[in-house]
Amino acid sequence: MSLSLTHAVVEECPAELTPAHRLQYSELGYIAFEGVLDEAEIAAARQALTELTHGLMQAARRGEGEVRQPRPGATSNYAGPQVVTPGGGCAIHFEAGVEPLALSDEEAEDRFRKIHGYENEHPTFQKLVAHPRIQGFLGELIGQETILKDVMALSKPPFIGSEKPWHQDNAYFDYLPLELLGTAWIALDDTTIENGCMHLLPGQHTRGALRHHHTIDCEILSDRIDPARAVPVELKAGGVLYFSAMLPHQTPPNSSPLRRRALQFQYRGVDTVQVSKEEYGKVFAEADGHPASCALAHENG
Repeated sequence: MSLSLTHAVVEECPAELTPAHRLQYSELGYIAFEGVLDEAEIAAARQALTELTHGLMQAARRGEGEVRQPRPGATSNYAGPQVVTPGGGCAIHFEAGVEPLALSDEEAEDRFRKIHGYENEHPTFQKLVAHPRIQGFLGELIGQETILKDVMALSKPPFIGSEKPWHQDNAYFDYLPLELLGTAWIALDDTTIENGCMHLLPGQHTRGALRHHHTIDCEILSDRIDPARAVPVELKAGGVLYFSAMLPHQTPPNSSPLRRRALQFQYRGVDTVQVSKEEYGKVFAEADGHPASCALAHENG
């Protein structure tokens, strides 16, 4: 399959995956389908996200949970406050400079940056993480049954939604083997280059671990990749991008007047094993043995 692409390969969601789909995932590190979720499922997901954000904010105003301020010196993508549920299982993140408790429920919904740990907070999310065309398809692409690892709701508010720099998801993880982890990225709004759609480097998942460091976020060293080879993945609401946790990807800032929301579900194969930070650094490392993960970037530059 040719890697000289200017736009991502996107097709209508099939009833089932074919050998050609699995070959594309193997060679390019991703596959994308439109129409994975129907209109009713999209509406239900949006409503669940509304109920989740409003509920988190109302609980915070009642004194249930807490508002956590960023640590001193936090880089820009970590420089915003969080509203955290009791026990810290679910949290809503805002951009730097936002005062969460000064926002109405609707303003908080419009301006949040990220929510994590919400998979058990609403029945709709419980259904979606086990959806046969989401978890089921990703398991087929990975090659074995999967277990949910992490969930995030990712929003880029109009004009202020920030960049997520180039990274590999495995740089944040600590499970082996590396090839048995993958992500399903589900568009809840039409995603475009202007409002911050996903960008990928097709085929670059085969290069192994690329060294990460901390700038505005944890990102790949700039001399390790060529962003000019990136392809955008523009999806309609209900479309899903499936990609390897080894594939370099990023999303640009939202320069448009339109909000961009997505759900991100990360899965690991049933044969994966969690290891120590040090052991992981020996495997998720560049050819010279230098650890490439975000956790060890604090210590190794």
